[in-house]
Amino acid sequence: MGLDMWLYRKNIDEVAYWRKDNAIHNWFVTNYADGVDNCSSMEVDRVGLVMLRDICLQVSQAGNAELAMELLPPVAGFFFGSDQIDEWYWQGVIDTAEKLTVIIDETSEDQMFEYQASW
Repeated sequence: MGLDMWLYRKNIDEVAYWRKDNAIHNWFVTNYADGVDNCSSMEVDRVGLVMLRDICLQVSQAGNAELAMELLPPVAGFFFGSDQIDEWYWQGVIDTAEKLTVIIDETSEDQMFEYQASW
């Protein structure tokens, strides 16, 4: 059990999967669900993915916990994993930047996505 998260190209296929990357989940909830985390599906545009990727790159390149807490804070939750800025946090941020770079490079400007989490 735990926080499982998926990103799909709208009406096409799964393009990304995360497990217990609660800072990434929190970013989606904050930016696409008005801060309400009820495991509902969220429609996400490519611009949003670029923004998240850029935040991940900025945070990972700085390697600064204060900046991480400001731009991409971890959150506590039911089976969400660690809410500390630790090696798991940093790896999740780096992995997300890499995943999103590939997705962004492979999709058109108007491509829509769907984010879904389950916990």
